[in-house]
Amino acid sequence: MTKIRSYKKLVNDIINLQIPFRTEIIGYLKYKEIYPFLSIKRILQTSTKTVVITGGQHGDEIWAIHTLLKWLQQVDLTKFPNLNFAIYPVINPTGYEFGCRDNIKRQDTNNAANFIKNSKVQELALLYEDIPTNINLMLDVHGDSRKKFVYLYEHKSDNLESIAQKTMLENNAWMPYLKQKTLDGYKLKNGVLNTPKEDVGIEGAVEKLSVDYTITLELPGIYDGQKRVEGGINIINSLLYNFLEVK
Repeated sequence: MTKIRSYKKLVNDIINLQIPFRTEIIGYLKYKEIYPFLSIKRILQTSTKTVVITGGQHGDEIWAIHTLLKWLQQVDLTKFPNLNFAIYPVINPTGYEFGCRDNIKRQDTNNAANFIKNSKVQELALLYEDIPTNINLMLDVHGDSRKKFVYLYEHKSDNLESIAQKTMLENNAWMPYLKQKTLDGYKLKNGVLNTPKEDVGIEGAVEKLSVDYTITLELPGIYDGQKRVEGGINIINSLLYNFLEVK
């Protein structure tokens, strides 16, 4: 396989970001080369809820990573005083470097079956050990290279309202959501898919921790780059605002 971009440069860029979070290396992936695995956190004793954000599960969706990093640089944390954050910006470093969906060993880094203690998938073993156990919202940032419009997956506790549909409606004028009625055989309402809870992605595994909301953001691959980034930032902020309003 041939490298098409530098993960080392990306790590240096992330470490040097001027952001109101703490960036640290939580472990190393050991392939032919060594890849540091990053977390970005804001933990306050006074915060009452925890948000986990993941990105870069699929190495061929790099615009999802770039959107998340732009959000990190622009976010105003004074608007989220009651939230702790644990952010993992690049779950799949070798996928990023080689431009492949899975990792360099062709293992799926977005598979609930692999998200276990001492997983044979190195990336998920590290994530499993570090991820908080008291998660209220998990947001998984992806990109669908086939789509011209944004959409969300949402799983939530039965007694809670949808924050995903509200978010899609609020942002439609800036980044239009997918208007079709079904996607991959599932109903799509206001740009939001409600797939069965036996979700194969790692957010499906995290959901077993009694998370209030697990949401996957699918940013369009076929779209103007700058507008996509700005639209993605607005959607992330809207999701957080709407989450905070839930009683």
